[in-house]
Amino acid sequence: MQASFEQAIERRLAAPAEYPQDRFAGRGIVVCAGGQRYFTCAWVLISVLRNVHRCTLPIQVWHLGQGEMSEEMSTLLAELGVEVVDAETVLVRYPARLAGGWPLKPYAITQSRFQEVLYLDADTVPLVDPQAAFAWNEYRGTGLLLWPDLVDIRAANPIWARLGLKPEERPSIDSGVLLADKAKAWNLLDLAIVMNEHCEEVYDLLYGDKDTFLISALLQNQPFGLVGHRPFQLEWDLVQRDPGGEPFLHHRTGSKWLLHQPNRAMTNSSLMAPCEAALAQLRQRWSGIVFHPPVRSSAARAEEARLIALRSFQYQAGPDDVRELELLPGGRIGKGAALERNWAVIEQDGGLVLQLFVGHAPRVRLEKSSPGAWRGTNGAPGSEILLDEPNSTLLPRGEDARLGRSADRLVDDLLDPALFAAGFDPTRASALAAALSLLNEMYDDVPEQVIERIATGRIPVPWRSGLDRLARSLTVGRDRRMLQSRPAKFARVLNPAHYARPMDV
Repeated sequence: MQASFEQAIERRLAAPAEYPQDRFAGRGIVVCAGGQRYFTCAWVLISVLRNVHRCTLPIQVWHLGQGEMSEEMSTLLAELGVEVVDAETVLVRYPARLAGGWPLKPYAITQSRFQEVLYLDADTVPLVDPQAAFAWNEYRGTGLLLWPDLVDIRAANPIWARLGLKPEERPSIDSGVLLADKAKAWNLLDLAIVMNEHCEEVYDLLYGDKDTFLISALLQNQPFGLVGHRPFQLEWDLVQRDPGGEPFLHHRTGSKWLLHQPNRAMTNSSLMAPCEAALAQLRQRWSGIVFHPPVRSSAARAEEARLIALRSFQYQAGPDDVRELELLPGGRIGKGAALERNWAVIEQDGGLVLQLFVGHAPRVRLEKSSPGAWRGTNGAPGSEILLDEPNSTLLPRGEDARLGRSADRLVDDLLDPALFAAGFDPTRASALAAALSLLNEMYDDVPEQVIERIATGRIPVPWRSGLDRLARSLTVGRDRRMLQSRPAKFARVLNPAHYARPMDV
């Protein structure tokens, strides 16, 4: 039987967790976002950080499993220089009970790779570059800075008596923004995880995770900074302020960003245009659903990698529907997308089938009819759909001796079973990623080699998702290098406009 939250807290207070000195380093931003609604919000937030405020802090976006984040969505975030972390893979090494999005927040802050964390809810929009907050005295003195909400916790709230705290009325916390130095606030953050593990009980007394940080600090007599100004209220939203009282961040608590509908205005009208531009870009680049392709064999995934390298195709869906079609990483269709927004290759009856999806349904089915040509149908009577590959190979062999050699044996050595025998280790995972990234600068098939070993089950489960994300990142890097090393004459074959660089970060 699960212990009550009072018992769990009492045990943790009696045996506090020790801060791991060698696990965390540097500063960064952590965001929790998954699913259509919060992914849309996170996209706007990150676009404003990068393109308006020119914020250079590394960013991690955390989510809970494949139901919240697809390969397509992860790939889009990676192009913004964002690390995507599936909490379910981290839970294997650092167990906790996460019953949903709110309990994920303290866990993501605590287990992120940064020592100093600026946490931002996905539905926030900073009005200035938020990394300036790391220099504020209110934060530097304690290692924890909280922002107040419009409401107070009442002295009559049963939480005080149940945890042996003095009843008092004090400002409730808006945990949509939080600053923490884990070296100073480790036990507090760890205790907040415990409280959120018992969300069924705790959330009957507190509104979600927000005041679990405050209660954890009070239980441990942990000093913390609190911004001394209540937020402005903007309809159903909050405008949080800095220690001087100036607007700092718009928390869109009641007006989440909508991908396909009109949106309420920003408190700073000059930011509305870049926010709308970010939404327009997302509508163009994302299907708007959490799309997962079918399970694919290693041969199918290798064919996907080949098509991604070719990228641009001539597509004819009817006599009056002829267009250029881009097949991009993450199963995303770029230029030329209409109803078809996603794609995948499957192996069926001994052959490869290229599927184009409308929503979650594979509406177009294409098979190779000859080298470089795919033929098929959308299921309608008499329909014939054609897709032709570019006539030229993406990279003429021999132009660079490195690019024609396979990294097969070297990748085999790096992914030796002995590496995984002791279980997942973040330090070794980082070293492995660095080694594979170096090979990726010398050989042109590293992503495919990694994908093949994942597909054949040679990689243990705790390592797979990280290596899968790395393979996508390696593909982007490899393709960029191959494009840059292409002889000038090839620029006349494929339009350079179809090969845009990832957004500067």
